[in-house]
Amino acid sequence: MRYILIFLLLVQLAVLSAQPVLGQRLRRAPGTATPKDTVNISPPQDSLVTTAPQGDIETTINYSARDSILFEVDRKVVHLYGDAKIDYGTMELSAAYIQIDYDLNTLTATTLADSAGQETGTPVFKDGAESYAAKRIAYNYKTRRGRISEVVTQQGEGYIHSEVVKKNEANEIFGLHNKYTTCNLEHPHFYISAGKIKAIPNDKIMSGPFNLVIADIPTPLGFLFGLFPTPKNQRSSGVIVPTFGESRARGFYLSNGGYYLALNDYIGTRITGDIYSLGGYKVTVDNTYIKRYSYRGNLNISYDYFKNDEADVADPNRSTNSLAGLPPTQRTAFINWSHSPVQKPGRGRFSANVRAGSSQHNRVNYNSPNEYLAPTFNSTITYQKNIQNSPFSYTATLSQGQNNGGFTEDGKPQPTIMRFTLPDLNFAMTQTSLYELFSKEVPTGKWYENFTFGYNVRVRNEVSNQVQARRLGTIPVVNGTETDTSFALNLNNLDRLWRNGRKSADHNFSIGLGNYKVFRFFNLTPNVNYRESWFDNKLTYTYDEEQQAVRIDTASFGRVYEYGAGASLNTTVYGTVQFPKSKRVEAIRHTMIPSISYGYRPNFGDESRYGFTQTTQVAIDSLTNQPIFQTLPRFNGNVPSGGLASNLSMQINNRVEMKVRSRSDSTEAKSEKVSLIDNLNIGASYNLAADSLRLSNINISMNTRLFKVFDVNFTSTLDPYQLSPDGNRRIDRFMLESPGFKLARLTNANLSVRANFNPEARSTNTPPPTNLPGMLNPNDQFLPDYVDFNIPWTLNLDYTIFYTGGTPLNPGTITQNIGMQGTLNLTEKWKFGYMAGYDFTNQNISNASLDIYRDLHCWEMSIGWRPFGQMRGYNVTINARSALLRDLRLTRNRSGMNFR
Repeated sequence: MRYILIFLLLVQLAVLSAQPVLGQRLRRAPGTATPKDTVNISPPQDSLVTTAPQGDIETTINYSARDSILFEVDRKVVHLYGDAKIDYGTMELSAAYIQIDYDLNTLTATTLADSAGQETGTPVFKDGAESYAAKRIAYNYKTRRGRISEVVTQQGEGYIHSEVVKKNEANEIFGLHNKYTTCNLEHPHFYISAGKIKAIPNDKIMSGPFNLVIADIPTPLGFLFGLFPTPKNQRSSGVIVPTFGESRARGFYLSNGGYYLALNDYIGTRITGDIYSLGGYKVTVDNTYIKRYSYRGNLNISYDYFKNDEADVADPNRSTNSLAGLPPTQRTAFINWSHSPVQKPGRGRFSANVRAGSSQHNRVNYNSPNEYLAPTFNSTITYQKNIQNSPFSYTATLSQGQNNGGFTEDGKPQPTIMRFTLPDLNFAMTQTSLYELFSKEVPTGKWYENFTFGYNVRVRNEVSNQVQARRLGTIPVVNGTETDTSFALNLNNLDRLWRNGRKSADHNFSIGLGNYKVFRFFNLTPNVNYRESWFDNKLTYTYDEEQQAVRIDTASFGRVYEYGAGASLNTTVYGTVQFPKSKRVEAIRHTMIPSISYGYRPNFGDESRYGFTQTTQVAIDSLTNQPIFQTLPRFNGNVPSGGLASNLSMQINNRVEMKVRSRSDSTEAKSEKVSLIDNLNIGASYNLAADSLRLSNINISMNTRLFKVFDVNFTSTLDPYQLSPDGNRRIDRFMLESPGFKLARLTNANLSVRANFNPEARSTNTPPPTNLPGMLNPNDQFLPDYVDFNIPWTLNLDYTIFYTGGTPLNPGTITQNIGMQGTLNLTEKWKFGYMAGYDFTNQNISNASLDIYRDLHCWEMSIGWRPFGQMRGYNVTINARSALLRDLRLTRNRSGMNFR
């Protein structure tokens, strides 16, 4: 201490030499702008001493003041006036007035009154990551204890308003007469009122009896004690508070209550459950894992016991009353697993997307309309690897698919059909130059150096518990069956499951013969292709005269192949129309890409040459007593189509663009390119080998974006041939030969126009950001997932018209639909989302929804209403915005098909 006193005495002497009066404040001359007074006081150290300094002051105290600094040497007190600041180790203190008492080792900070009598310079105390704002702060920097009056402290996402707070050396805070809230206003909209609170930084906040106060109105909501986690790393184990609700089928319920386990930095587990007043329960284990730069994934396992009143199930009117769709009592389970790796060069990639379980599980526990309406669920587990420095790669896949099931009219669940591919192996060689593959010489540009070769083989083993019907249309079959059947999946049926499988191998050879310039402006590309498939079943048919039916025998191996060759020729033609400089339009350019191709493929239906089909007796004519023969496929339909193909295909692709001068008068203004037609495609083919109806249908498609607002898509099909008088078949006579000038007959057409009036999208010519409050949340079909008040409004209009051509006896039909969806900010805090669709054919509203979102600063309110359809219902939710108090919510919902 003697060193400190000597140092203070020297400083005081320096002050006395500059001022005649002891204790007078240091003041600035009017109009001057000099740096703040800054004085560093630290214990003196000998240059040879390397040990830590001794004494009450452990490190340097740096302090400054804008107005003045006053020293009282006899009392060992320093007074700082005006924007006073102190830095002492990890501690920082700022206020209008600060007093340092070296005798008592204390720091005292308060506000000061200005000329108008208003308190200014609120003291702010920081110690490490903790921050406190108060009217008065007293702190002992030796014991690291403090007393703070009328303080607001921030703990994680929450704020504690206290009349008096005591702080100990462990940075623990003890508050008296407290308000705990996540509202960052001086006068919060809501708070939890508690007489005593203890806060452990970066850990938790504990309180005694508390109750909730909203808009200064006390509510009876509360409990005997409170515990609010405030972990530093935002992850900690803790209780998950359930939510309360009501379901038409299951009554009142407590949902998603349980416990969260933060096992380590890579894995987090949620164990939650639901319980229902009408009986039944649900248990869910959800695991999320992640390893940076390696992989991430989620594993969710759910088990549900749905209990239904058997009298309701047996109700004969259940299909027409409010009980429609309710399943019988059942126990179901489901697993969801997703695994996504980070792609790394030279390494394999393992990924998984598994959705499997009881077929009726998602009918009862759906989280979105998509899950409820999905007819099937598919799962895949894949490992893929590219072999470095080679054109080879391989993929191994395990896949599974199942139907979502349903119920019969009497309420019984329909059988679940499961299909597995175990395994699905694929080996591929990318298109590679044959010259580079077999020669080490540098290519010289000769024509044969353009030849390329590629190969792909896929081996599959498909099994299913569905047994296909043994039938041949209307032909009688020995031991035949009319409908598909299924058997249960269990260990006893594994052998049957294997025997019911289908094994195959597909080989594809792609041979490229290069690309060549002909006649300067044309590109010629010849091609050759070959495909071969192997099957484990080859069918042989014989006629059983005794039973007057066809007997089907199966061989163990069969082979099918097909090949073909062809060539394509294309070029590009440009046409430009220039306009005078007085016009705003500079030019219009039309780009046309005509192409013609030819393909040849033999008649693989030739039984004597290829044997892919078999002509056999199938019956006896009862009138003539003569046998009736029919050609049947030998590979369950996996046969190349019969007939010689010698196709000449023609296609024209068009694109129209316009260059427009900028409205700016600047000579450096650039022109803008506007697309009038992005793509207009016309195509048809002509089979030179066919004996009739050689010309195919003419397909026309067009798409474009107009004025950065309208997306237009159009498709149509034209038939060049006439119909028979009864309208049931095409005849070999062109429409041009009919009375009147008709090139073709329109068989179908579809026009879709989508208008986006969001001004942000118009300025950027890109699709608008999605901002509908009705976006489906993974945990609730009504709650908004994301709402951005910075987007004032959005409006999307959709119009679709579909025409199906008729016949002379049956006129064509037209289907029209119009849809509208968007959002609107009525004020800075109110947003509306809407969606509606109208079916002109049925003259009814196909779907509609209205969503209202209210920003209540620290609270938020959402209202969702679905007035039509199976998903009809409503939801009203008011909840705190902070994730810390996300369970502090009031929810009322009801939906027509919500079984939860």
